[in-house]
Amino acid sequence: GPDAVAGLGGGSGAPIDPGELSPYCSAPPIMAINVEMPLHKARELMAPYRNAMPINNPLPEIDKEPPEPPSVLVDAVTLGGPGDAKQKPLVRHVIVKDLNKIGTRLKYERPKTGVFNNKAPMGLYALFDGQSCAGEPGPMAAEFCARNFHLKLLKRLSELPADSPDEASVQAALVGAFEDLDQELLANQPEVNDGCGAAVALLIGDTIFTAVVGLCMATLCDASGRPSMTPVSFGGPQGVVDTDLMRIRFAGGNVYGEGEGQRIRHPGGAESRVARSLGDRYWKDLQVTGFKSQLVVGVPEVSHAILKGPGTHPFLLLAASSVAAAMKPQELVDIGWEYLQQPRATCGEIVTRALGARAGAAQCTALEVCFLPRRSAGDNKRRVPGTAGPEPPPSYAAKKARFAMAPGGGTASIRLRHILMRYQDGATKDGGGSPTADNAGRKSARTRREAEAALRKALGDLRSHLAAAKKTPKDATEVVKATSDKFAELCKSLSECETARKGGAMCGDLGWLSPEDLANMGAGFKEVVEVLMPGQFSDIAVTEQGVHLVQRVA
Repeated sequence: GPDAVAGLGGGSGAPIDPGELSPYCSAPPIMAINVEMPLHKARELMAPYRNAMPINNPLPEIDKEPPEPPSVLVDAVTLGGPGDAKQKPLVRHVIVKDLNKIGTRLKYERPKTGVFNNKAPMGLYALFDGQSCAGEPGPMAAEFCARNFHLKLLKRLSELPADSPDEASVQAALVGAFEDLDQELLANQPEVNDGCGAAVALLIGDTIFTAVVGLCMATLCDASGRPSMTPVSFGGPQGVVDTDLMRIRFAGGNVYGEGEGQRIRHPGGAESRVARSLGDRYWKDLQVTGFKSQLVVGVPEVSHAILKGPGTHPFLLLAASSVAAAMKPQELVDIGWEYLQQPRATCGEIVTRALGARAGAAQCTALEVCFLPRRSAGDNKRRVPGTAGPEPPPSYAAKKARFAMAPGGGTASIRLRHILMRYQDGATKDGGGSPTADNAGRKSARTRREAEAALRKALGDLRSHLAAAKKTPKDATEVVKATSDKFAELCKSLSECETARKGGAMCGDLGWLSPEDLANMGAGFKEVVEVLMPGQFSDIAVTEQGVHLVQRVA
């Protein structure tokens, strides 16, 4: 009838007779089952199955938010090099602050599990050194590698297996990227005959990977034994090491000398102090050498470590061969600790000392990555959260609009004071090539190197003054108060900003600045000061106006 469901055994809906079952049925029912059922009852029984069907379930939400960039401060400084400004630099550095963003733009899909789980932030930092080569130093190989390495790496990372890639697979991708780069350089760039070494750091989430070729160096600071800092070698400098001897002799090459003085001798009579480099066609062309395999290879020394937070692993340093030859790893981490979370000041001090030790006969470059605490979901993506000081008096209605609430309950505006020094030579960090000048158009006679050195000294003076205080400051307000007199003294003697004319604790005061105000000061300025907590001094910030030393007042 219309309210019944037809039985499965017979089309009439009549009960099934057990005797009519096929002899192949293994377990005939003990009793007859009436399959007639009212329609409403059938609907009730089918409801749980119908609701569980995928077509009736809501579609999962797709997370379209891109991964955040790594929580780091990073900068590099170079001094020395070719005396002719028209000549290309021998050392190139690369800073990719958000490798995920670049990969998405170039349509490279990265894995989403294993090391890359939870939308792991990725950053790439590298030095390519044309002084660390088998032949004569040159700029061409270093320039080619700096322009193309990230492309080779992104391609290799996109080819990793999707099922939980681990640290070993990422290290293999790094090695593969070096091999791909070296092969393209030799096969498709016939005009490039020189070579280069490299120090590369790849940050994925909380794991740092390094790859080093030749005489460059990578050093991680371990602060777990404070107050002493321990340098942890992550590769280099390597000339001709024991692991290369068997390979070179098998190829038919000759190695002479001992220790750091070991050299590879080319059939043509040339000598090399390195067994690994990128490029160096003369040392890798088998038709030229007549050997079984290459005398010099581009395979890097790879390492990795899981970072345990800035309290234990505060920074990583990459150094060019000239710096590695002039300074010990312990010296590097001691300078990094002196200028903690101030990578430009750190690198400036390192290369200044290295250039002095080398008597200006080389290009000295250093790059530092300072690891900051990871941002939580509710934090501002661009600032370490925290109160920005007391609200202004209610009578200042015009100012109140600038104090929008920031995540965490603080105010989005911050109050700063600074020392500004202008300089004459070199390009600004934002890419301009003109010397800095004041509002009246007067140009400074000092160089940027001299201006940055003066600010590093001022920073040291402020820290010494604070350390010598009779009473240790208990909070940020007391830190600001304890440094006000010394800051005003330095500001009046050094600063070329109109704010230096202000009296007392207001000397150098920039007032309350909103995030928009900071952006208007320039990307270099905003990046350096937005991570400051009240009372802290900034790294050296470079803008079109000059170089700045900033203290967050509130």
